[in-house]
Amino acid sequence: MNLMKGAALVAIVLLSSCAGHKSYFTSDVRARLERDHIPPEKVQFYIDRSVELRREVASRDAKVTDGRVRLVNGKYINIIKLKKGTPGVCTGFYTNSVNVAFESGPGQYLAFGVPAYGNNIYQVEAQNWINGTGKVMYEGNAYFIQPGGVEAKLLIDKSIIDKYDVSSRNMHGRKVQDSDATPASN
Repeated sequence: MNLMKGAALVAIVLLSSCAGHKSYFTSDVRARLERDHIPPEKVQFYIDRSVELRREVASRDAKVTDGRVRLVNGKYINIIKLKKGTPGVCTGFYTNSVNVAFESGPGQYLAFGVPAYGNNIYQVEAQNWINGTGKVMYEGNAYFIQPGGVEAKLLIDKSIIDKYDVSSRNMHGRKVQDSDATPASN
């Protein structure tokens, strides 16, 4: 029994030490990065869960170079998978959203923003939501985010915040006192 307790303790310590390297990208974190003048392209982003993009492909266009094409119910489906923990870079930084690319190429990014309800963590955005899937443009084509990835959120490497820790202070001012206000001589 003590062996099992010891193994559980070791597992908890290992898991908590691994979890400490990344943090969710929130509106508060964004404000801090902006305040400290940290350029968004210097921030390493990650995806917190796996995301699968799917689109229907005409049979004549079924030879897709990237991703996979499967025949599902008589239809050719192009599937692009983004695995949990994949690193990405900022390719667009806007007032209410950020574009993050997890691979190189034109139009190969996903948009993330803070939802109007709930928390302030940046999560994947879609042009519209249809039956639990989100429609996004990727590589110039309309894809649908499958249900398991519709709440995918951005993580950042915590070291970027620690690396650029900026200290600041406010001047409190001085008041004229009876004998303390002697002008400096040149």
